[in-house]
Amino acid sequence: MSMASQGHVVLLRASVNEWNDWRSKNPSIVPDLSGAELGELNLAGAHLHRANLAGAHLTGTRLVGANLTRASLFRADCGEANFSRAFLARANLSQAELIKADLRGADLSVSYLVRSNLSGANLSGANLRSANLGQASLFRAVLFRASLNQASLFKADLSEADLSEASLEGASLQSATLEKANLHKAGIFNANLCSALLVGANLENAVLDNCSVYGVSVCAANVKGTRQNDLDIMPVDEPVVTVDDLGAAEMLGLLVHQEKLQSKVHALELNAVLIIGGFPPDRKPVLEAVKRALREREYIPIVMDFQVPGARNLTETIKILGRASRFVIADTTGDAGVSEVLDSIVHYLPSVPIQPIIGHDHYSPDVARHFRKFSWVLPTYHFGDLEDLARNLGGSVIGPAEAKAAEFRKP
Repeated sequence: MSMASQGHVVLLRASVNEWNDWRSKNPSIVPDLSGAELGELNLAGAHLHRANLAGAHLTGTRLVGANLTRASLFRADCGEANFSRAFLARANLSQAELIKADLRGADLSVSYLVRSNLSGANLSGANLRSANLGQASLFRAVLFRASLNQASLFKADLSEADLSEASLEGASLQSATLEKANLHKAGIFNANLCSALLVGANLENAVLDNCSVYGVSVCAANVKGTRQNDLDIMPVDEPVVTVDDLGAAEMLGLLVHQEKLQSKVHALELNAVLIIGGFPPDRKPVLEAVKRALREREYIPIVMDFQVPGARNLTETIKILGRASRFVIADTTGDAGVSEVLDSIVHYLPSVPIQPIIGHDHYSPDVARHFRKFSWVLPTYHFGDLEDLARNLGGSVIGPAEAKAAEFRKP
């Protein structure tokens, strides 16, 4: 260590007040505290912004409320250090040892924690917005009510971690391990859960909306009271196919992408219903009405929206999902492509009822007549406005389709 950096160490160890006064008078100097022995010291409130603490020894150090914004703690040893309410925004904590560190209420926004060891650390109420925790170890870490919005947790180990009431909007948990993690009442919106391991996780009363879940593993997970809406079962670079149940998402994802399973599709009992159609913004209420009616009857809606680019080219996927469904609802309103897809798949679904629906303004007798020769295609139901559809979905759409499905499944 150079004399200059040794002088920085001596000054910091002597008095935090004097250190802070020196920092305020010398704002252009970047303190060099790399490799410094600072363990067990009381450095609460210290101005360490932009400081170089790479490889420093901070075991058991008290850094409550300290300013470490943009500081480098690369490979620093911070085991059992107290960073509660500290400012660590944009700090580099890559490969740092933070075992059992106290980071309650700390600001770690946009910080770099790649491959850091936070096992047993307490991050309750911490701000980790947009932080990079790729391949970090958070085994048994406490993240109660922590903000992890937009954070990257790619391949992070969150086994047995407490994420109850945490916010994970837009977070990437791709290939993360959450085995036996507690996600009770967690808010998980627009997150990437592709290939995440949620075996034995507690998701009771959590919210999972608009998440990518291709390849997710949820065996033995507790989903009591969990809201599960619009979960995309396809890889991130393919058109969206959504389902409202994690268990079904896991099974259907495997089914679509594993050819060996497709021959066993008829053995599945998912109580799923495939909905296909074109649903631009002005027609989304129609889709939501159909989904709501199905959920109320304990069906699992699978949605293939032809408004999503590339969706029309997934004919094989539609066949597979159709065969795994109790029945199919096809909304042909204003989209001739839906009828074209029906025409190409109807031969492959002889034991799956297909219920076409169409708005009055777009009703086409030719379309309805074309499918009459197939006994498993029910008469097209044409509806007026949204209220008319919602009022008659049970008796005129779901009821006949279910009756036909039950007829096909008679021994």
